[in-house]
Amino acid sequence: MNIKFPANLLCCVVLSASNYVFAQSYPSKPVRLLSYSGAAIETLMRVIGREMQNGWGQPLIIENRPGANGIIAGEACAHAPADGHTLCMVDRTFISLPQTADQVPFDVYKDFAPVTNIVYPVLALAVHPSAGANSFGELIAAAKKRPGELNLASLGWGTLPNLLRVWMQKEYGISTMQIPYKNPGALMGAMLAGETHFTYFGVANFTQHHATGKLRVIATSGAQRSPLLPEVPTMFEQGVSVDMRVWFGWFAPVGTTREVRERIHREVQRVVNSPDFREKNFTQQAMEVIGQGPDDFAAFIRKDAQTTAELLKLLGAKPE
Repeated sequence: MNIKFPANLLCCVVLSASNYVFAQSYPSKPVRLLSYSGAAIETLMRVIGREMQNGWGQPLIIENRPGANGIIAGEACAHAPADGHTLCMVDRTFISLPQTADQVPFDVYKDFAPVTNIVYPVLALAVHPSAGANSFGELIAAAKKRPGELNLASLGWGTLPNLLRVWMQKEYGISTMQIPYKNPGALMGAMLAGETHFTYFGVANFTQHHATGKLRVIATSGAQRSPLLPEVPTMFEQGVSVDMRVWFGWFAPVGTTREVRERIHREVQRVVNSPDFREKNFTQQAMEVIGQGPDDFAAFIRKDAQTTAELLKLLGAKPE
């Protein structure tokens, strides 16, 4: 008996089979990861890449493309071949580019395919002693007593610290100022000198100063308390209802097959789920593993984009 299959069904079967074969042989050459994320995250990615090479047989090469809030790296990634051999590191600020930047040379939501979100670096809400606050609640109380006096050190208008500040203003009816600095070194110098009263930045920057009393960490961003400062409650514990975490993950150019993206995700999972690796490179470095696959990461982005858009609306964000 001869059975005839529709031509379009046969095409789908052949295409699926070829995608599977390609995914099994992937990667066939070194994989580039275009990054703009800074030294700490790039160091983590290099360590992950070294472990992935044991399974892949090919290296993960980090190419730093700094500047323009990820636009330079994103443009190079968007125009790369969709074969899985070029990926780009993205973070929370990248997905808000449509609201914060004009003339972006790609579409954040149409020109990329999610691969995996890897890590939450733990952030700290830190205050100078002159703020007169030992907890999140005390910071709010101090701001109410001194309207317009307390100021926040940030790295720019649309950054997460400033979004936290405007959320606090709306949520608690306080008035504070923002002072932007050009780089982390200048920000930390201003905090230590007492030029600014509070900031929201990576927790590892504050552990020594917290111990000596020069600065005080009053909250951390993690889902659980940081092992670096186990006595400090999280923001969630202190009633902060909005998610103020920053995350880092990988995108691929749109058209990169699901099979290849799943292959990359599985290899990342293999590495980060090793208890020893996780303890040394995540827990001890004040980072939390996320590790979602393409579909869950896509849903994560949609939810996070909505939250970020609402925060930017409070800021009166317009593309510039």
